[in-house]
Amino acid sequence: MYLGKKQSIIQKTFLGEFFEVAKLTQYGLTFHIFILLIYQLVQRDLDPNSLINNVFYTIIPVTILASIIVYEEIKTRNIVKQLRKEEWLPIVNESGEVTGRIAKSVSSKMKKRFMHPMVRIALIHNGEIYIQKRPGSNSINPSMYDHPFEKLMLFNHEINISVRNSISKALNMQELPFNFLLKYVFENEDVKRLVFLFVSRIENEDQLKSISLLDGKFWTPKQIEQSLLEDNIFSECFQLEYEYLKNTVIQADILKREVTQNN
Repeated sequence: MYLGKKQSIIQKTFLGEFFEVAKLTQYGLTFHIFILLIYQLVQRDLDPNSLINNVFYTIIPVTILASIIVYEEIKTRNIVKQLRKEEWLPIVNESGEVTGRIAKSVSSKMKKRFMHPMVRIALIHNGEIYIQKRPGSNSINPSMYDHPFEKLMLFNHEINISVRNSISKALNMQELPFNFLLKYVFENEDVKRLVFLFVSRIENEDQLKSISLLDGKFWTPKQIEQSLLEDNIFSECFQLEYEYLKNTVIQADILKREVTQNN
């Protein structure tokens, strides 16, 4: 079924380009005929073999057709260049199955018509969560507080590669260990995402040094819960994820620390 839809899109694109060329040719030649009619009315007694006749009857129509060909060639090359630079996003359903793809620039204009997969990574250290302010340019909850790593998956990219790329890009090619925790659908007025939440535990000094390149800090559960009650500073995704993180990963870290201290 999907292959049939894809073929239909290609056929529509081809027909659209064909009709555009036909329209340009019609306009160009109609304009040329109009000029010829005026020319014949003004120059009735001119020698049919004269140079100016050859210009009007031969050179001008050939020039019009050649100009249309050159225009379409330049247009096609520009489209190809744009497509080579374009990032493609997979279209997925709630189970994560890829049903198609779309250019990122096109999808951003269509808001939440399509759902795209997104990876998020929470940094945990001794029962605390690393939080920093989101960039003001983000399409989702700009300038609010959140996990430091978030990335839309690109078409044909593996999820683990997307996680590594997100971390290494922010930490100057350094890597951190990570584990998958949760998958859920996030939707608001602007976007629809299938979110894959990963957790990276910071357990040694080298890992702590690597995240010093970031702009946030570790928050205790008490600080987070107080801000959740008093302020609206956290992103929508973070608010959805916090209770699950608190009751699983953070609780496990606190119990582990207590057992270590008792021993």
